[in-house]
Amino acid sequence: YDLRHLFTGSEGTLGIIAEATIQLTKIPQDSPVLVLGVDSFKAILNVLEAFQNNLQISAFEFFSEQALQKVLARHALQRPCDAGPNYYCLIEFEAISEQTINDAMQTFEACVESGWVIDGVMSQNQTQANNLWRLREDISESISHFTPYKNDISVTVSQMPTFIEKVDQLVAQQYPDFEIIWFGHIGDGNLHLNILKPEALSTEQFTQRCGEVSPRVFEFVEQLGGSISAEHGVGLLKKEYLHFSRSEEEIAVMKSIKTIFDPKGIMNPGKLFDA
Repeated sequence: YDLRHLFTGSEGTLGIIAEATIQLTKIPQDSPVLVLGVDSFKAILNVLEAFQNNLQISAFEFFSEQALQKVLARHALQRPCDAGPNYYCLIEFEAISEQTINDAMQTFEACVESGWVIDGVMSQNQTQANNLWRLREDISESISHFTPYKNDISVTVSQMPTFIEKVDQLVAQQYPDFEIIWFGHIGDGNLHLNILKPEALSTEQFTQRCGEVSPRVFEFVEQLGGSISAEHGVGLLKKEYLHFSRSEEEIAVMKSIKTIFDPKGIMNPGKLFDA
């Protein structure tokens, strides 16, 4: 529970929202999209810092070359660069003026000169922008027929390279027949770990083996001070792992808060933790 915004993220365990007031924001201007290829995950963080220092960006996403291959295999979309780097970052910003476009191009060129970016592309119209977004947004659909094991995890941005390296090493050493598909929201530290089911394994066998992977992954999360759930909630599936993100004392406080708001235990029972 977030004591500053108690109902936010409480997964319906504290009450029912009967009314919500929504504030409108301004209509965004044209939003060009860049997709940049990088060879190391650490370089993505350098690119993030460079663009944050020079532009007001509205999105900063990443995905792996393996993720891109799965999308291109199922959709008639163009590869953003020919070099075939290990990772890609997708950046969106509002084109407030011609100077904003120039700033974006200069930052792009500076990243190339620094050796962080291998190649990239920037959309010239809305159709191109939409197609570049599809390289990221179509990943989940493109891997769905592989029966992926999905995990939604969060660590601080600075710890993301270490975390990804630890998970890749774990899977490569102990589960060499597993293929990992990475993507996520770099700007707020959200990572989506997807492991694809090998054809030789049944769904039951794959689920069992992934159940062995989860505690190891969550141990890395705990070591790096992260969260077992970034944006998709704890719910039923992750409540047994909550102790990797919250201490016994913190969980006890959460339970006492729920008791105050929901003394009869009727608000989404069984989610987050058992009463």
